[in-house]
Amino acid sequence: MSESEPERSYTNGLFISQEGKGIPYWGDGVLRDDGDANYGFKNLKGHPERLAAIPELLRDEALRDCVTLLNEAGSAFGTIGCVSAPVTDPRGHRVSGYIEFAFDSAEQIADAGNYFPAFFHFDAALNRVKFDDKVHYHWELMGATFRHTDSPGFTMTVTVNTGWYETAENAGIAWANGIDFLAGFLRHIPSAGGTPIFVDA
Repeated sequence: MSESEPERSYTNGLFISQEGKGIPYWGDGVLRDDGDANYGFKNLKGHPERLAAIPELLRDEALRDCVTLLNEAGSAFGTIGCVSAPVTDPRGHRVSGYIEFAFDSAEQIADAGNYFPAFFHFDAALNRVKFDDKVHYHWELMGATFRHTDSPGFTMTVTVNTGWYETAENAGIAWANGIDFLAGFLRHIPSAGGTPIFVDA
């Protein structure tokens, strides 16, 4: 960074996980020590009425709006999982969470490289608008197989962590701004078509 360039308040990075998963996955809804629970995969693609069955979305309007947009019938994507939670400790307040999604196309998910343009242009968009909330984006590719269509490929998880704020309200505002910016960007990525993978059994 040059001396004349101001320090950015956000970070944005891309990583690759060597783990993998099968989709759908199951969850028992039992609360863990961190207060969250795995409720299992819900296919929301083209089914906005199913959002009410996702407990994580009942308490987080920004995350709900993001999930809604990504699962619209014309969206290039569908969602796989999400969560968010406030964090408070002696350093202050922040919000942490993630959203996992995949292209709704067996052909698109087969090549991990198809996700890179989204990350690249999102990074450019953050810089272009001089995004100034303390928000950290962590994009992570992971191998996955969609069992209903026997489609192997990759998903993308974007973990979003705000920085530390003096108040929970300010941390919540930064979280909402960060999620809204991500959702607004992803909704404009056109669908490439192909064989849908978000199908009901």
